[in-house]
Amino acid sequence: MKKLAVIAVLILLAMPSNGLFNFHRKAIHFNVSHEKYVPPFLFWRWNERNVVIEYFDIVRNNDSIAANITAYLAIPPSLPNQEIMDIEFEPEPDKILEDEYGQKVACYKLKLAPNESLEIGWRIQAKIYNIRYILLPFLVGDYIPPDIKEKYTRDGEMYKIHDPYIQQIVRSIAANETNLLIKAIKLHDYVIRHLSYALDNKWDDAPTVLKRGNGSCSEYCFAYIALCRAAGIPAKYKGGTYLAELPPYNDSIFHRMVLIYLPNYGWIPVDMTFDEWIFHHYAFGFHSNRFFALMTGGGASQYLNWTYNSHYESVAKLDIDSTARWLEWK
Repeated sequence: MKKLAVIAVLILLAMPSNGLFNFHRKAIHFNVSHEKYVPPFLFWRWNERNVVIEYFDIVRNNDSIAANITAYLAIPPSLPNQEIMDIEFEPEPDKILEDEYGQKVACYKLKLAPNESLEIGWRIQAKIYNIRYILLPFLVGDYIPPDIKEKYTRDGEMYKIHDPYIQQIVRSIAANETNLLIKAIKLHDYVIRHLSYALDNKWDDAPTVLKRGNGSCSEYCFAYIALCRAAGIPAKYKGGTYLAELPPYNDSIFHRMVLIYLPNYGWIPVDMTFDEWIFHHYAFGFHSNRFFALMTGGGASQYLNWTYNSHYESVAKLDIDSTARWLEWK
């Protein structure tokens, strides 16, 4: 418990003082049913930024035949750390759909001649914030809504939670722990200790990544989600774009992080690649106002599959160039 107390203090100290003590900043709270106790504050938001972001895909038909294409573009959601003010599509989608995880997508029916290309996308105005959850083990409840537990602890092809290697890690790290927050921290620490960042333009499943010892941000997510789900902690991911330089800035790499569900708190951000680069628990329960979420998902979505920006279906050979362009951040 001493170690966890130190972690809690470090997390609080990592938050800028104007976020914690500025009386013009508001503590956000909400009620969660089935809980014996609802804490008076759950997270702090500060440093509001007004942003204008464009997302666009350049779609090329590299085949010798005409391409009939169904395209799905993720529609950014409003979340505790971001508020969507306005969105304009170019061109207008044929329809708006919603997948099994509640993520909305813009659906396009396209036809391209051989070597023809076109651009589809959107322009958005939003507010984004730094956010820091005040995470304390004794504030975490026990009740997980059945729909969340069923949907976000199930297996998936990139997780393989029943793999003996995944099961062995969970038994060795968290088998005797009952508090979900402490269990999540222990599994987080295991991933940080055993993985290093590597980008190779492909995604492997969680057991492969953990055995290999390195992975991209998506593979870190698959590994941590697999361990959390195997340990009974609901987990999903959030994908989006990160502002690495002041606008105008084009992002073609994108980023993915984990969200874990803690009773009394809801969905908590955990970004392990940032924890590896900064310090061990900096991004456990923290979200920067330089990150803008394009979507949230739990696995192979019926529309987005395992991607976190767009997905295309066609028998023809396509080339897709995706870019998020930050125009304003002020």
